[in-house]
Amino acid sequence: MRILKAHGAEIHINPFFVLVLLMYASVGLFLETIFAFWVVLLHELAHVVVARGLGYKVERIEMLPFGGVVQFDKPFDGTRRSEIAIALAGPVHNFIFAGLAFVLLGKEIVPPGFGKFIFELNLAMGLFNLLPAIPLDGGRVARAVLSDSIGMERATHVAVNIGRVLGFFILILGIYLVFAGRGNIFLPSLGGFLMFAASRESEKVSYLRIKDSLRKKERLISEGSMYAEIIVSYEESPLVEVVRKFAPGKVSIVMVLDSNLNIIGLITEAAVFEGMARYGPRAPIRRIVR
Repeated sequence: MRILKAHGAEIHINPFFVLVLLMYASVGLFLETIFAFWVVLLHELAHVVVARGLGYKVERIEMLPFGGVVQFDKPFDGTRRSEIAIALAGPVHNFIFAGLAFVLLGKEIVPPGFGKFIFELNLAMGLFNLLPAIPLDGGRVARAVLSDSIGMERATHVAVNIGRVLGFFILILGIYLVFAGRGNIFLPSLGGFLMFAASRESEKVSYLRIKDSLRKKERLISEGSMYAEIIVSYEESPLVEVVRKFAPGKVSIVMVLDSNLNIIGLITEAAVFEGMARYGPRAPIRRIVR
């Protein structure tokens, strides 16, 4: 559900977030509900501001109870440092606001109850988002750090699996607290939603392979040279199976052989991805040999 547009980015609110806001408002926490909404919105706008400052345009933001998902106007092909900076912008913003609320509380400028709520909300949101689990900001940082050593695809699987485990733990803990009379539906719902969001992120692996290849291209242009790896492929092998052999941190060159083990061509990573886009992921690699 679209609610507004800011800095060129469309802001959408997830139905689960609406449910959470309504739940808080229904128990007499209307003012706190309004500020919780703005805390999450400002968290996301911090990502947008840093992204724009680094030259990237955010097209869409989906607001979730723990933060949100940023979608760029084109496949993000920035450096690892850029991705980390954009991901950390949200939690850093929360910590700054938590510090501001703490100072205002100390000077008795804001009501104690309300000031404590803002302080705890920003602190909890900042710390929670630093966990190394996709779809949280910390998960995106972990993926960026790991991608150079194990590749974007495997790094994504690691962060996604942590997200699933974290979501499952929160779900079970929330259910226990509900039955023990010490919690409400929010915690188990959050756990279930984290598991769902992590699984949804794992579906983007094909895009992440392309992203990993773009990073190699940027590094090659920047450094002038880099290590390469030769991959030998039978001419009938599907393109998608060849892509899975691409090594992180190295440019992969595919040597295509026929049934007699004769070399019929050499193909670059870019040519393989172009072939997948044109002929489909299951097309045999011989179709793109010139």
